[in-house]
Amino acid sequence: MAFGIILSRWIHIISACLVIGGVFFMRFIFARGLRSLEPEASQQVMLRVRRIFKMLIHTCILLLLASGIYNSYLAWDNYKLNEALLHGLWGTHVLLALLVFCILIYVLAGSQPPRLHRGLMAATFVILLALVAVASTLKWARETTMAEYRTAAELAQKP
Repeated sequence: MAFGIILSRWIHIISACLVIGGVFFMRFIFARGLRSLEPEASQQVMLRVRRIFKMLIHTCILLLLASGIYNSYLAWDNYKLNEALLHGLWGTHVLLALLVFCILIYVLAGSQPPRLHRGLMAATFVILLALVAVASTLKWARETTMAEYRTAAELAQKP
């Protein structure tokens, strides 16, 4: 059981890192590197790299959904200890993740990027940073709630 839990969390975190790093690279680093090429060559390179990036993102979305559902299932009883806080953070985490998935699927759909792809990728990066902040807060709040619950249970058992 412990191996599955650790593996699922590892998959979730690595997939999230790949998405965040990939979006940052594609929007801010790769885009600047293409400026040194001729427009036609730049377009060809961008489309080739975009296709590889698309496969990476789709794989990561699948892994994030699967590991996120599994991790949530395992932690759900702990979320009931402080429903208002933990469910609020969990819901925000899920909504931001779904927003990012939708934007990325839209930006990467088709053979050519949409007209607003640069702005959407920059916005996606900002949302991803907010998503990490919410996920970190959720983990801290869950662990703090569990520790408080254990302390209260231990105090109740002492004569």
